[in-house]
This record gives sequence, structure tokens and C-alpha cells, in this order.
Amino acid sequence: MVAKILLRLVGPSLVFLMLVGCSSGGFSANGALESHPVQLDGEQVVLDQGEVDCGAHDDLWDITPLGDGRSVARLTKKGRDLQFSDDIQIGDPVIGAPYAQIHGTFPVRVMQVGSVRDEDPFTKLADVKVAVRIDHNCFQNNPPVLMGIRHGQFDPATNPVFRFKLDQEQWTVDQIVH
Repeated sequence: MVAKILLRLVGPSLVFLMLVGCSSGGFSANGALESHPVQLDGEQVVLDQGEVDCGAHDDLWDITPLGDGRSVARLTKKGRDLQFSDDIQIGDPVIGAPYAQIHGTFPVRVMQVGSVRDEDPFTKLADVKVAVRIDHNCFQNNPPVLMGIRHGQFDPATNPVFRFKLDQEQWTVDQIVH
């Protein structure tokens, strides 16, 4: 009799704890980033030479040599329509790889999650290497990678830091922290 009473009182609590432990309601940087397009305003992406050449071939930009191994790829309307917001810089001695600024809402693919830390119970910070999906054949095989900031400068070797907020039991991207 006592066992039945204990089972009735404790049983539902045990079931609840098991379900909570198995639920997917926890934090996942992958899930939060890949479930919805991310707003990227004035962020920099690294391009490879194949993407630069393909973009020039497909009239996304026109490449102009500047001397000393540097060039600039001036955006055309087709390039701006893909949400590139500034000319492509090529041969910059600080960055090394070609890079471009983008502005808009883009789907991203998580490549690697670094450290994740709590700012408070409803806010997390995570450094995450992400590839930005741009809807054009030049960027399908190897999507551009978003650069992070190190010492106040964009750096292709540094992952961007995303701030996530818990909103009605769902983690969403709040902003990129610089």
C-alpha cells in the first residue's frame, strides 16, 4: 500500500525528469545558427581565388590592379544584388586572402563550434566558424567563411563571436559581438 502511494507521488516526477534530460531544449549553437537565416551587417567574408575568378567571369565584379600585388574587384549590380556591400579587396598584406563585405540576411552553415560561455541565464556567447551561403553558382562548392575580430581588426584566423538569447524556450541569434 505504501509502495503504491510512493509510486503515485514519485512516478510522474521521475518520468518528467527523464523527459527533460532527453529533450532537445538545451542550447545548440548549430541549431540556433542553421535554423534561421542570420542578419549580417557590414561583416567580412573570406573568398578563395576560384570564387574571385568565377565572380569576374560571371560579371559580379570587375578586377582592377592597384600595383604591389593588390587589386580591387569593383562590384557590379549583379554583385550588389547578392548582398555584397563593398568592393572585393585582393592582395591585402594584413588579411592575406581576398575578402568582401556583406550586408543582409543569409543562411549559414556551422563548420566548427569553439568555446561557449554564459553571460547570464538567458544569454550565451559562442565563437563559431561559419560559412555564409550565397545563392550563386560561384559560391556553392566552398561558401565564403565569416571573419571574426582580433585586436580590433577582421582576422580570417579568428571565429566570430555570436550572442544568443533565450526567447520563449528557443535560442536565437541576437548579434555578432565585436
